[in-house]
Amino acid sequence: MDTRRTLARLFFALLFLRSALSFAHAVEFPKRDTLRLSRQGLTLRVQYVVQTSDEAQVLRRLFDRDRSGSLDARERQALLSHLCRQATAFLRLSFDGKSIDLITDRAELGEDAASVDIILSAPLIEKLTSGRHQLRLFDRHKDRRIAVPIRISANEVRIHSALPPLVLLAAEKPLDLEVDFTAK
Repeated sequence: MDTRRTLARLFFALLFLRSALSFAHAVEFPKRDTLRLSRQGLTLRVQYVVQTSDEAQVLRRLFDRDRSGSLDARERQALLSHLCRQATAFLRLSFDGKSIDLITDRAELGEDAASVDIILSAPLIEKLTSGRHQLRLFDRHKDRRIAVPIRISANEVRIHSALPPLVLLAAEKPLDLEVDFTAK
């Protein structure tokens, strides 16, 4: 009887330790955006990391179609496409109330096959007139409880909107920027 209790306690202790370790490997901000504005257009960089090591292992096993233990070029491309869809699933951008189509310039899978770095762009030159314009960015993580930090930089663009030191995109709340594309 004592042996059973000891084994049960040991089992629950190991279960607790495993869950604590997987929580410790969770990333605080698994998705980050960087918006760069210039007179030529805008560039949006989306960095997405699979949140836990357990989820990353499951993804690697799912995309390892031949069960070789490593991802070949075709498997890596399929995983890259999947992570890109996850990273950009909720991304929307509008300029003066009109939706902007973003073009994928580059997408790279991380060395660990658990992260993706995507560069998206949109030329704005034909839409520009002097004066202020409204730029609206909406993005969120697949888990609505997790905010997405965004870094904003502007070259030859004046941002009139007051921004906090760390801009966080929360679920269902877009970032509205009032911008002027005349040279600073």
